[in-house]
Amino acid sequence: MTNSVDAPGEGARSVLTLSGASRTPAAGPSGAQPLSGTYELAVAFANSGSTWTDFLAGQVGDRNEVPCGTRQLEGVPFLPASPGMSAVYSFGYTHTSVNDTKVEKGKLDFYHKGPGELLITDGEPLVGTSLVVGGGIEVEYCAIYCVNERGEAVYLGHTLANDFSDAGLRHAHRNLANLSKLHPSVLSPEVILEDLPASSAVGATVERDGSLLWERKGELGTQALLYSRRLMERLLFRRSGVFHPGMVVYLLLGSCISSHKDGVELRDGDLVTIRDSGSGLSLTNHFHG
Repeated sequence: MTNSVDAPGEGARSVLTLSGASRTPAAGPSGAQPLSGTYELAVAFANSGSTWTDFLAGQVGDRNEVPCGTRQLEGVPFLPASPGMSAVYSFGYTHTSVNDTKVEKGKLDFYHKGPGELLITDGEPLVGTSLVVGGGIEVEYCAIYCVNERGEAVYLGHTLANDFSDAGLRHAHRNLANLSKLHPSVLSPEVILEDLPASSAVGATVERDGSLLWERKGELGTQALLYSRRLMERLLFRRSGVFHPGMVVYLLLGSCISSHKDGVELRDGDLVTIRDSGSGLSLTNHFHG
């Protein structure tokens, strides 16, 4: 059985931006700056039993940079190079409202979104794993974990995510709902090394042929959740034989904005942008399909 644990001393606001990173987003409301991470850093931290503050101090001293051997300038944060060492999962109906429509508690659902190799990041083309019936995007936070040598899933931090899926297939054939989620998700290359914020305003737009087609605003954060991050962790990680040491798990925590619920289906060439005002993170991707 795999258990989940928070990094000791969570809330200490220990953060680091890697030296040489291509961009540094604005600090969040706590003054925390995002981290661009590597798999080696995740494994070492998960096994350290330390806080991020103490761990990073031991790694970099006063230089505020990561040694070149572990530096990653961009890409999906903490993603292992070896296939089979990462997985993506998602919960749904977790927020009090989606597109300003109230969600009733008790409809929680869950999907396996495939291996971490399907993840992409800011600026990369968004392409489905198969022909898409009706592509849709959802604005979420993604919590990231690394399983330590004791089999515990250690929380590393969270980042902004675009949960792409074939919503058209899911609604036309509800028996194939799980297949509809086996598509790439988009993550910011930076990670906030602390718990979710209480509240953060987010927004999403879809542009088509140079003109704004759709826009929505919403709220992410603990105040907007029907179920806590810790509850979702317990539901996922307390299962024997699924997770093993060194594995990185990306857990999408549910959306507050959905393009499909407004009747918007992506077309080839559409430009999708989502923004998080609290962290300053944003994602921009062209859809091809």
